[in-house]
Amino acid sequence: MTSLPSVRTSVRRGAATAAALTALVCGLPGLPAHAAAAPNLQLPFPCGQQWRLDTWGHAPALDMVKEPDQVGTEGASLVAPAAGTVNKSFYHENAGNVIQINHGGGYFTTYLHLQSRAVAVGARVAQGAQIGRVGRTGPTSNNHPHLHFELGYDANGNGEATWGYEGAERVRPTFNGVTYGGANNQTSRNVTSGNCGGSPDHGVLDFYLTDDQGSGASTRPVFAYGNSPMVPITGDWDGDGKDTVSTFDPTTGQFYISDNPVSGAAQYTFRYGDPGGVPFVGDWDGDGKDNVGVRMGNRFYMRTSPVTSATETTVSVAYGDSPMLPLAGDWDGDGKDTVSAYDPRSGWFYISNDPSTGAAQYSFRYGDPNAVAFVGDWDGDGKDGVGVRMGNRFYLRTSPVTSGTETTHSVAYGDTPDLPVIGDWDGDGKDSQGIAR
Repeated sequence: MTSLPSVRTSVRRGAATAAALTALVCGLPGLPAHAAAAPNLQLPFPCGQQWRLDTWGHAPALDMVKEPDQVGTEGASLVAPAAGTVNKSFYHENAGNVIQINHGGGYFTTYLHLQSRAVAVGARVAQGAQIGRVGRTGPTSNNHPHLHFELGYDANGNGEATWGYEGAERVRPTFNGVTYGGANNQTSRNVTSGNCGGSPDHGVLDFYLTDDQGSGASTRPVFAYGNSPMVPITGDWDGDGKDTVSTFDPTTGQFYISDNPVSGAAQYTFRYGDPGGVPFVGDWDGDGKDNVGVRMGNRFYMRTSPVTSATETTVSVAYGDSPMLPLAGDWDGDGKDTVSAYDPRSGWFYISNDPSTGAAQYSFRYGDPNAVAFVGDWDGDGKDGVGVRMGNRFYLRTSPVTSGTETTHSVAYGDTPDLPVIGDWDGDGKDSQGIAR
């Protein structure tokens, strides 16, 4: 049923990072001799459910519908077939809602056409943890509810696996000891899920931060804050000129804000937006204190009441297309952040000092498609610039967003699967890099 071009996607928010999005998996039925052992997969549905598996014309990829008569397929719970880390979670123009999980050893699983996604990039999931719901999003679903599933192996060692087209890095999956997807037009009926007893992974997030943009090593003590499937955000919550790490739980829409994350405790917790929203952070009124927001669809929702307040006030604006990812920065140095957008499909940034007009004042491409975008003040001039993370390397665009000339500073920091964070950790006016793992 499903056929689409290889298009990759990602996200990240600036002076406080947001999380979100996904990449690619596909290939030949056989594995190279050097391949690591495949993960011990179970069917990606709750224990005891029975599903029909079809290869149609795209073996070893599988389309799955619920037995006995497909009733209950749409909206069915989708759970992780093995433990791993979410490396992609996004909306694809052909495949609809997509999630990809890195299971280690070069193996990735990819899920297409989802009704909804319950995890964001960087979330660590245990086998059996809910990651989304089955749906029919994207034109290649043919408006027919089903799960399109692919197991991929990163044969070329570039840190990802392609999906969705003949010749990609997909391989035959084995569920509960039985291998499927050996040839086109094969059907397996009443396959029972052995995905029993799984629970969410409550492993903590470890943060490695540096005050030096040129350093490949952490200059601060490593600390733990938040539990998977939370994703990191950063902001200056108290106006002291220093950013601190906090977290957002995409499964609940709950924020966990702390001025002292080294303590491991959140000082302020509140829900804002719907589960699956993409978080971002900015100073909306110029008071020197950051606040939060979420992007849902093509709309930015900015919480204008302080993070210390239980009262919720909001402003919102539509800007960009739904697949674009949120950014926020002080582009003109007026002390106020404005929302902008990054399109992971093309690698283009769309920057605006007045997003209410719906128009970008500055647009440019930086980095490769599917890079992880972020925002920061690299030179302490009070104006934010952009950057991207590709592989384990941070690329900081040091030329202003107003400039057509591109200058870059880059540094390798952390490992490819790590989640990047950006902030002014020491209050010197300049942002620097960090990672969560």
